Amino acid sequence: MMPTFVRWGPPHLVAIALTLLAPLLLSWWCGRNATLTRTRLVGAGFSLMLLGTIVAQFIWLDRGPAPRWQDMMPLHVCDLALFACAIACLGRNQWTFEIAYFWGLAGTVHGLLTPDLLHPFPSPEFWFFFLGHGGIIGSVLFLVAGMRMRPLRGSVYRAYFATIVYGLGAGLFNLIFDTNYGFICAKPSSASLLDLMGPWPWYILSLALAGIISFLILYLPWALADQRRARP
Repeated sequence: MMPTFVRWGPPHLVAIALTLLAPLLLSWWCGRNATLTRTRLVGAGFSLMLLGTIVAQFIWLDRGPAPRWQDMMPLHVCDLALFACAIACLGRNQWTFEIAYFWGLAGTVHGLLTPDLLHPFPSPEFWFFFLGHGGIIGSVLFLVAGMRMRPLRGSVYRAYFATIVYGLGAGLFNLIFDTNYGFICAKPSSASLLDLMGPWPWYILSLALAGIISFLILYLPWALADQRRARP
């Protein structure tokens, strides 16, 4: 029997630890010198890592039995969050940062903690998964701690509107091409938070409610900080 990925095993824990520590250490390194060059260099590094990971993943998939092109599209939430992170890290774009911040910390983090993954370390699939998902979380942390970006007033509504648009678009694509992007048509095969949200289609409503609550919680520290600064 082929070995399979073990959730919360040593490789999984190391991947989580590196996801958290690497961007914070890089942010500290950039802050020591406080030069724009260092910050831009690290931001470009995150962007290249993310884009390189998704390109390498498609090249690797092409080596095996040919999958349907419909199943190879980068249309999962984490895929789009990855592109948003890459753009924000390169150009400090506020809108893509907001997408990366809310989708990454409210959504991708669950994928990092409860991976829908079969292949163990050191398989290419393991590296693709954690470089992609960990890279999203790591780049968001660097955008906040290293590049000093933050969500602004109205960002919750903009990010949630983008989420609704994504859900409608992914749902239509799933309907036409018999896919399951966004896990809208079925839950992941491995255990996940969706298992606590009821059967299909009710878990989609639960997920929509959990999403807006998560977005509000993620914005709360910034709202409190703004309120504190506004006091005379």
